[in-house]
Amino acid sequence: MTAPDPNPHASTVHQQGSLESRFRKLVEAAPDAILEVNEQGRIMFLNEAAERMFGYSRGEMLGLDVENLVPAAMRGGHAKHRASYASRPNTRPMGTGLELQGQRKDGSLFPVEISLSPNWIEGSLHVIASVRDITERRVVEARIRALREQYTAELTAKNEQLEARSREAEQANRLKTEFLASMSHELRTPLHTIIGFSELLTEQLEGPLNEKQHRFVGHISQDARHLLELINQILDISKIESGHLELRREAFDFDHCVGEVLAGIRNHAATKNITLENQNSFHDALFADRLRMKEILYNLLSNAVKFTPEGGRVWLESGREGNSLRVSVCDTGIGIPQQEHPSIFEKFYQVGDSSAGVREGTGLGLPITKHLIELHGGTISVESWPGKGSRFTLTLPLAPSRDERS
Repeated sequence: MTAPDPNPHASTVHQQGSLESRFRKLVEAAPDAILEVNEQGRIMFLNEAAERMFGYSRGEMLGLDVENLVPAAMRGGHAKHRASYASRPNTRPMGTGLELQGQRKDGSLFPVEISLSPNWIEGSLHVIASVRDITERRVVEARIRALREQYTAELTAKNEQLEARSREAEQANRLKTEFLASMSHELRTPLHTIIGFSELLTEQLEGPLNEKQHRFVGHISQDARHLLELINQILDISKIESGHLELRREAFDFDHCVGEVLAGIRNHAATKNITLENQNSFHDALFADRLRMKEILYNLLSNAVKFTPEGGRVWLESGREGNSLRVSVCDTGIGIPQQEHPSIFEKFYQVGDSSAGVREGTGLGLPITKHLIELHGGTISVESWPGKGSRFTLTLPLAPSRDERS
């Protein structure tokens, strides 16, 4: 058995002394300055960090008025702050939202954060202040702020450059549109003259043509019409890109429109012995731009004839699907490889080896067609298999809005 302690009081004193020693070591090891201030504002206790932070020796600080650690400009109001804290003592940070500073013995100032806690000793209020020097943090914050301002300035400058380039691009695009419109007019005028005179020669009103002359005149007329078509396409794509192409919507007989387009390409199909079929089942009125709708159908059907070998078949299917008109232009032509499907609606894109030997023009027909369909609020898609043909399908809304009808 353990023998009873002959002097329990001495043991308790020893334990208390040991705890006090441990507490002092912890306080002395703290990186922040720790001060205890009595009701009169005198410093009653401090740790080594307080000596290093404020530049006083322990002997100098003990009994020192705490106002000496406050910047001279702030000392007049500090006593009021202490009185205010004494009226409602609780653990809280000091000067929330304010930039606090401490003053060293040599008069230099440094930024601090201070936490206050009440400590009652024999009925008298003492305040424990934990003071942290945040000079390094302020330096880092200043660097971050400077970098942020630098990056903001650089970003602003780059944005201004981008805006300037955007304005230049808009101006260049506008000038390009004006140039193309002017040049298209200048080019179309003589082309119309060439086409007109070639048609007169073909009619042989001024005398007969021999077989070779008739063939030559036919080539002139064909190539002039082809060139006119290319010029019109370039002008159309320019108007679309600049947003100057406007639709003139009206209600018209869609079946009659299809018949006109098929009649326009029937001769071309006949020269290649291609069967041209009309499988339209939509016989109601369509509210759209009639001229642009004919252009859409003509582009798709002429492409189908162009890329279909002799003896092939081209047909148009259409009908109501819910609240939309669905139109498909199909052929038994050379087809388009799967990997090229996403690219065929891009400007100036030419289908690869599968179309070798076929005269394709500018590669603007499908992009213009896609834009015109989308301006009508519709969509277009393609299904195609090399050697088996293609199917271009477009959908157009049938119910116009009130704004469109007005």
